[in-house]
Amino acid sequence: MAGHALKPPLTDHAGCRCWTGLIVPLLAFGLVQLRLPTSSLAEAPSKVEAEHWQHQKLASIAMRIQEAKSDDARLEYSARQSWLSRWKPGQMPSAPADAPDQTGLVEEPRLQDLERPEPVDADAWQAMIDLQDRLLASDTDDDRKANLRKTIELASQLEATLAAKLPTDSQSLSTPTSWALAFTRYRLGRALAYRELPEVRERWPIADPGQYQAQLVAAVQRLTEQTKGDRREFILLQDRMFRRSGQKGRALELLEANRHSIEPKWYLKKRRDLLQELGWDPPYREAAQRYLQAGYDDES
Repeated sequence: MAGHALKPPLTDHAGCRCWTGLIVPLLAFGLVQLRLPTSSLAEAPSKVEAEHWQHQKLASIAMRIQEAKSDDARLEYSARQSWLSRWKPGQMPSAPADAPDQTGLVEEPRLQDLERPEPVDADAWQAMIDLQDRLLASDTDDDRKANLRKTIELASQLEATLAAKLPTDSQSLSTPTSWALAFTRYRLGRALAYRELPEVRERWPIADPGQYQAQLVAAVQRLTEQTKGDRREFILLQDRMFRRSGQKGRALELLEANRHSIEPKWYLKKRRDLLQELGWDPPYREAAQRYLQAGYDDES
């Protein structure tokens, strides 16, 4: 999320190439009833059709805001209203050409490159270095989903060791070692969130949903408390937490607010996926086109 980016997000894809490949995921998400297009290559609706849809949807959202019975519901519908009000059919922007902007972002520190903190003995420090090396080797872009079981185990061990052995200032973001702890928490939270993906659940079912939910929320909470919840490095995990809780409008607005800090592929894909999950057919189809036009597909 940032490229890591909550390296989130918030750290955490459309463009199907055949009709058969799309029917199954659409059925899985229950979107057949919404009559979303069966191909990301489907032509976007005409500008007149899209503007008519937009007008009707905004009117519906305005009514939802008036009827909202909680602040959370009001915030969610207001976020949807904000994004949809800005959308101009046929003029959806692609990813920023200068993304990701790394200005002000902190890279994940390697413990082996840092000076050992005085309170930590040499053997414990080397054990932490070894754990981090194994974690980074497991949690890669190419093998992340396949290695989730190992990644969760290693990240849990490293987080517990760093939290126990490092000085008390490790609970802030004031030292390189404290950043190493934050990134470890991010990797743990992201790996736990990935467990909910359909292809992962099929291979590794969640036996106790209540226990899993508590584990994920606690992991993200520890990261949020340490980072104060406002670091771009981890924005994609925060975005995923909004998304999984049904706050897709807030997830969409968070994604847009940080689009300059996110790798173009993940920005375009997550925007497309969120619009699809919202059931917003016209902007979804336009977003799917932008994703393909940028040269991406879900197989690469």
